[in-house]
Amino acid sequence: MTAARRSVCPNEQVLITWLVWKTGNTRDDAARMTVDVVVLGAGPAGLAVALLLSADGHRVTVLDRDPAEPAAGDGRGVSQFRQPHVLLPRGLAVLERQLPEVVAAIEAAGGLRWNVLAGARAAPDRRYEAMAARRPVVEAALCAVAARTPNLGIRRGVGVSALLPGSSRADGVPHVRAVATDDGETLEAGLVVDASGGGSPVGAMVNELRRLERPSRRPDAAFDYYSRFFRSADGTMPAQPAWPLAHHDSVSTLALPGDNGSWSLTLVVSRRDWVMRSLYEEHVWHRAAALFPGLHAWLSHGEPVTGVLTSSGPATRRRDPIDGSRPPVTGLVSVGDAWGTTNPTFCQGMSMALVQAELLREVMRAQNAPEKVVLRYEDAVHAALGPFYDTLRFWERNRLAEIYAGIRGRRFHGDDLWTVARALEAAKLADPDVMTAMGDLGSMLATPEEVLARPGVVDKALAAEAPASTPARAELLAAITR
Repeated sequence: MTAARRSVCPNEQVLITWLVWKTGNTRDDAARMTVDVVVLGAGPAGLAVALLLSADGHRVTVLDRDPAEPAAGDGRGVSQFRQPHVLLPRGLAVLERQLPEVVAAIEAAGGLRWNVLAGARAAPDRRYEAMAARRPVVEAALCAVAARTPNLGIRRGVGVSALLPGSSRADGVPHVRAVATDDGETLEAGLVVDASGGGSPVGAMVNELRRLERPSRRPDAAFDYYSRFFRSADGTMPAQPAWPLAHHDSVSTLALPGDNGSWSLTLVVSRRDWVMRSLYEEHVWHRAAALFPGLHAWLSHGEPVTGVLTSSGPATRRRDPIDGSRPPVTGLVSVGDAWGTTNPTFCQGMSMALVQAELLREVMRAQNAPEKVVLRYEDAVHAALGPFYDTLRFWERNRLAEIYAGIRGRRFHGDDLWTVARALEAAKLADPDVMTAMGDLGSMLATPEEVLARPGVVDKALAAEAPASTPARAELLAAITR
């Protein structure tokens, strides 16, 4: 029995008996379907995968380089750890369906349920319900549930130095049979799950197995984020706007409720817009934020409880996508930012990771052959999340071009699809059908193709008069450089 098994499965026969009762399979089927799983990374993506797979009887060991376990009030870590986070309705639905005890733990720690369309409708549908909570709150809730979960062990302060190859299972494609830790330990695994984030070293390790010389690099940053958290003296929240995200000349604004009576305001700018880098100064940030009418109520309702939290968001990029029917390796899948980084402006990353965790569980239930697990998982993720990923890439490319044109004093027009996208954005507050379409898309409840196919939605958006962008870039620059 491997070290991973010893640490998380003290009684394998009890486990098999439980699986027979739980799944209705024979004892042989139950024994055959349980495997050792090593998860790299104890963030939300890795912990969600670990909880779902361990619940199915797989023996799961989670390795994380960080020696400290997050606490709900923690402000430590990389800058992205401290930035605003939201579980969109699609992600919250996965948690409620698969891990309701985690949802309860998040709420007990101060997480706030809020409806994405509550500011636009008197009685919005419950399917638009989201969860506002900083990442430390979400991670602490996941850790608390993981600590009392059988078959699951978390080892902190342990990094991985290499993927160890086994016998190829698919026409010469390398197969990952184990991982080597930094201290020289070998952990055998029927499956390795990379959940170690956008800066994952696993891409370079895969290239070593494939004997490729090209380096594996972290995606370049596309936008910079300048956020502040606020809280009112009486604990009340400001009135929710009709829509939390707005795009203006050079800047996007994001106003989000948070946990424990807090809320956050974020200014999003292009990383190439050098003059915006002075937004890290509190007085400059406040002068700029005060120019946006949609933020006035949020600024005046309470006092800031943090300085300006700065972060560089990664560009929307896939990491080592599968080419045709041949995976780069077998025995290894990726989730969260290790699968692909997404633009943080739309808060889809954590929800995508939860969808991936659920899909991996379903694939593992249906298929145990290492080469087929990888392909079926990738197919399932591409079908479920590919449209949202592609839309983020499209938006990011055009938005950056639009901002850069504004920096040079020019106007960016884009193609017909960008014209439709901007029209939908501008018309959502004026037309209830367009607002429903944008609510479904922003909540990840409907794909862009489904939204655009709805009768009348595009025509209504194109016919609406676009409001003037306020403030103009010149006014914003005057406030920043004053």
